[in-house]
Amino acid sequence: MGLSFICCQSQTQVAYLHQLLGNIIQQYLGRFLPSSPSASQAWQHPILLAISSSDTIPGALHLYKTTLQIICGNYLQFKGHAPPPRLASVLAFILEALQRTKSTEMCNSELVLPVVLKCLVLVNEPQVKKLSMEFLQCIIESCQTRSEQELATQLTSMFRQFIQDYTTVYGNQVYSILETVAVLDQSLVISLIPDMTEALRNSEYKQGLGRNTMQRGAYKRLLSQLAETGQVEILKLENESH
Repeated sequence: MGLSFICCQSQTQVAYLHQLLGNIIQQYLGRFLPSSPSASQAWQHPILLAISSSDTIPGALHLYKTTLQIICGNYLQFKGHAPPPRLASVLAFILEALQRTKSTEMCNSELVLPVVLKCLVLVNEPQVKKLSMEFLQCIIESCQTRSEQELATQLTSMFRQFIQDYTTVYGNQVYSILETVAVLDQSLVISLIPDMTEALRNSEYKQGLGRNTMQRGAYKRLLSQLAETGQVEILKLENESH
C-alpha cells in the first residue's frame, strides 16, 4: 500500500517523491527478482503484489507504468547484441504484471514491445523466446479487445519500425516472427505489406547482389498466409524486373 500511496503523491508532480518511488522500485527489483523464472515464490514479489491491487488501491496503475519505465531503463538494456542478465526473469515479471492487471495501457507496447521483438530476433534461449512470444500475444489480444484506434496505430508503427531495423540483416527471422503475428492478427500484418516489400528492396540494394532468393522465398511464405492481398504481392514480386 505504501508504494501505491507514493504513486498517488507523485501525480502531484513532486519530483522528489517520483525519484524516491523509482529508487524504491529499483531496490525491490534488485533484491527480490529471482535469477530464474521458475524459482520458488517468484511471484510473491512486493512490486507485483502492489500492482495486483489496482482494483482496490489508488495509484496502482501509476505504479505499474513507473515499474515498466524502471525495468526498461535498467534491466532490459542490451550491450550490443549481448542480452542483459536475468533476462528470462525480467520478461516473466513483466508478463505476470501484464496478466495480473489485464492492462491495455499504451505503455505496454511503447516501452516493452520493441525490446520483446529484439529478444525474438537476437536471443536463442528457449525460455526467453517463449516469454517474448507470450507477451507479444497478450499485447495483440489486448489491442483487439480494446478496439481503440490510437493503440492499434501505435502497434502498427512499432512493427513498421521493427521491419525497418532488422530486415537487412535478420530478414528470415523477421518474416518468421510476422508469420506468428499473422495467426493472431492477419489484418495487422497485411497492413505492413508495403513496408515489408520496401524493406526487402532496400536490403537487396544495400547488399548489391541483386535479388536475394532465400530472403524472397521466406517473404513469399509469409505472403502466402495473407489472403488475396498477399497473393497479389507475390505476383508483383515475381513479375518485377531489375
